[in-house]
This record gives sequence, C-alpha cells and structure tokens, in this order.
Amino acid sequence: MLRSIQTLRDTSADARIIAADGDQLALVGGGDDYYMPWHWHDCLMILLPRVGAVDFRDETRKTGTWLSEDRFVVVPKTLSHQTAARRTGHDHLAIYATDDQLAGIEARLGSLSRVRAKLGAPTFFAISSEMRSLLALCQASEQSDLATLSARGHLVAALLINCLSQVERGEQLSASTPGTHGGALVSNVKSYISNSVSTDLSLDLIADVFGLSRRHITRLFREKTGMTIGEYHERERIGRARELLSTTDLPVGEVAWRVGLESGSALARMMRRVAGITPTDARRMARSDKH
Repeated sequence: MLRSIQTLRDTSADARIIAADGDQLALVGGGDDYYMPWHWHDCLMILLPRVGAVDFRDETRKTGTWLSEDRFVVVPKTLSHQTAARRTGHDHLAIYATDDQLAGIEARLGSLSRVRAKLGAPTFFAISSEMRSLLALCQASEQSDLATLSARGHLVAALLINCLSQVERGEQLSASTPGTHGGALVSNVKSYISNSVSTDLSLDLIADVFGLSRRHITRLFREKTGMTIGEYHERERIGRARELLSTTDLPVGEVAWRVGLESGSALARMMRRVAGITPTDARRMARSDKH
C-alpha cells in the first residue's frame, strides 16, 4: 500500500500535523493501539520515538527491531515497512522529506552525498540531546495560530537537518530486539506505570503484561533505573500528587484518591517517607515559588 506524502497530508487530522508546508510534512503518531500495516512512501521518512517504543519491521530483514527514545530510523522511499506500538504509552514524530526538499537543503548547506550513501536500507542512529530538545519543542504547544505553526515549521526543519547531520557523522546502530534492547523494554514499563499511576500495580501483573518473569523484569528495571518498580511507582504517584497540589485547590484526600491512595494520611506518609515533605509542605512551597 502506497501512502504518498500528499495522501498523508490530506488524510491526517489537524491535531496530528506538526508542520505541512511546501515539501515538508511532520506528523505525530502513536497511542496504545497504534498499528500501521505494511506500506511504503514516495519520499524519505524519519521516525523518532518520543515516549515508549515501537516495533519496526521492513522487507530487508526477517525479524523486527525495537525503537525507543534513544534511537531513530531513516526509511528510504518505496521500501515496504510496518510499525506497531509496544504496549501502552507510545508516541512518535514522523518527518517526511521529498527529493525536492533534500535538494533544497543541498543547495543551502552543501552535498548530501555521504548521507545518501547510507540510505540504501533502513538505518538506525542515536538521538542526540539537541535532537531530543527539538523533538520536545515541536510538540510543546497545542495552539494552531499562524505564529505557532510557523515556529513549528522552523523547528521541524532544524530537527530534520540535525537528523541528516547525525546520519552523516554518526555510526549506525545495530537492530534491537526485546531480548537485546533492555532500554526499550524498561522505557515501556515506565510508560505503562506512568499511565496507570492511580492503579495498584503488582509485580505479577506487570510481568504478565510484558511477558517476562518477575525475576527478569525486576533485575532489568533496577539495572537500567537504579530503583525497583515499586519505588518508581511511588515516585510517579508523588510527582502527580505534587502537580495537583501545586496547580489546584483540591483537598488532600481528593488528591490522594486521584493517585490511587485511600486517604490523605496515606499520601502524607508516602510523601514524608520518600520525599521528606508533607502535602501541606508541597502546596506551600509551590505557592511561595510563584511569588
């Protein structure tokens, strides 16, 4: 199935479009049930996961590879591929670059011959800190006024050039699988917990969701984060509670209920034990910071 850049531009909801002017198109994708069956494009595509991981498959290899926040993939035009979210909480940015757009970049910045030499097949490269910042800025505003749209267009152009520069100077990364790419798996576990912060999550439940043993997922999570799954869940609950305490006038008991705890006193005990402060302290500190 061909998904041309014009088709993508015409059929995508406005909320998904980050930039769409001239030969430039950038779309937000993802969601818990995200799945795109086998298809190809009439232009170059760069897929950058922002949250969670995506399973990427293409016609040049027998098995798929996982992409998470640490890497992006460059897909040549006309190459058939398939993508699907791995568990919950995934979203990504896809940039589509036509031949005319690449020619325009060459006219302004110089030859892309070394880039083109690496684009015969899907290639994987590390996402730099600068690219991560640009990726966040591209999706920072939900407004759709002309000024915001223009700014997004410039940010996407800068992100595309950064991606091409990384392709030119960076070393290709090997394909990753769930068995070899623990970072992608842990990223998915963290996203799953963040999206279920108000739910009681047992270790057995999480292990079952991700198809791993309790021992393996516990060891891997501690290895990658320096904390247990339970500790991370508590920190996420406290972080959400502090956000509610600082931005609303909700009673402490209501805040506790919204983060999955049975009472304000239970929230106070958790915050005192983990963060060394009480809900009252957190609310007072947030208000003093505003003055």
